[in-house]
Amino acid sequence: MIKKFLLTIIILFIYVNLSFPKSIQELDRIVAIVNKSVITYSDMEKGIKKALSFFEQNSIAPPEDDVIEKKVLDELIEQKIIHGYAEDWNIKVTQEDLDSIINNILKANEITLQEFKATLSEQETSYEEFIEDMRYDVLLKKVKNREISSKINISNFEVKKHKEKLAKIKNDIFDISHILIKFSSEPSAEEKKNKRNFSAEVHQKLSNEDFKKIAYEFSDAPDANEGGALGKLKLSELPEIFIEQLNNLKSGEYSEPFESNNGMHIIKLNQVESYDESKNSSKEVKKYFVRQIVLKTNEVTSENEVIKRLTRLKEEINAGAKFELLAKKYSEDFSSSSGGEIGWISEGLEQKIDEQLLNIDQDEVSEPFKTDIGWHIIQYTAVKFENLATQDMDIKIKSDLINERTELLFQDWYSSLKAQSFIEIRDE
Repeated sequence: MIKKFLLTIIILFIYVNLSFPKSIQELDRIVAIVNKSVITYSDMEKGIKKALSFFEQNSIAPPEDDVIEKKVLDELIEQKIIHGYAEDWNIKVTQEDLDSIINNILKANEITLQEFKATLSEQETSYEEFIEDMRYDVLLKKVKNREISSKINISNFEVKKHKEKLAKIKNDIFDISHILIKFSSEPSAEEKKNKRNFSAEVHQKLSNEDFKKIAYEFSDAPDANEGGALGKLKLSELPEIFIEQLNNLKSGEYSEPFESNNGMHIIKLNQVESYDESKNSSKEVKKYFVRQIVLKTNEVTSENEVIKRLTRLKEEINAGAKFELLAKKYSEDFSSSSGGEIGWISEGLEQKIDEQLLNIDQDEVSEPFKTDIGWHIIQYTAVKFENLATQDMDIKIKSDLINERTELLFQDWYSSLKAQSFIEIRDE
């Protein structure tokens, strides 16, 4: 009876394995081990499907299967290594991070969340997949910031020189694609020669193949998986070496290979759009140079007592006492050491202060008023107007220069991290 039971079990086991679809069995197969994580066949299938969808949407014949498989595997290995690094250093992506990005997307495109999900569906991408991709992008940016961006210093002199160069450039919008054949961090003369020759071969392929396909297959840039698309950018957002090439290109044309410190480049100018200055006209903001005296309530000092004391101080100032001397003597906040000076304040920054500034003239002292930190009297001694566009430009230039240098340094940093990682590729 026992033998018969065992025989039945064995027959059932064989039947199940013979009838079980191979594709389902494959889903559980481990393709690679990266440190403490694994990459499965299902991970590969998902990545390959995404890559094929990109070529289908762009009406481009995809590269050979082994090219796509290698690209997808390299991308998955990078993701596992970055995730592991982030976990080791407790770098996390919060729901607030994701919500903020989604809200910005909806606001910029003036659409609802439902409309956005519908658009993703039309592109054969689920909202959940989009969120997961975005989660990784945010995580990668945080990792780059910790290891690279936060250590880069851009001086005011560099910003000034960059602005001077930008002043000579027209403000059109350029839709650009890009191929990078990257040098190592310390390339030999032989390596540079080989990369120059290879970039010439890649350039030759462009005469018969779509730029996006060639970028996907051969580019070492982060945008390779999107066919090298850099998107729509102003010249001010591009490296100078790109600007020089664009001056010689018409829409639809691509450059000869050209060299920078980090490798050989080929760029394609897809389209040029005129920049609408009316949408980016300068905006002036009014600023006040403010000083204050702050008193706080406690167990022995009531609000009424604080208000009376501030009223007396105001009367003393009106009678000729120096505001800054009284602030140093009586104010109970950080500004007391500087005579109550809190510096230049933009209108619209703090509602309760705004209300007081509107009700007093220059050098006049306000009535006592309350904020979260205590009771105040304030006075402004000067007014000026500043162009927000100028301030924003300085911030943006600094950010662009940091991002540019971050991307130049990231691949070398990642290569070093990868070299220290345990990676095992499992053959079928």
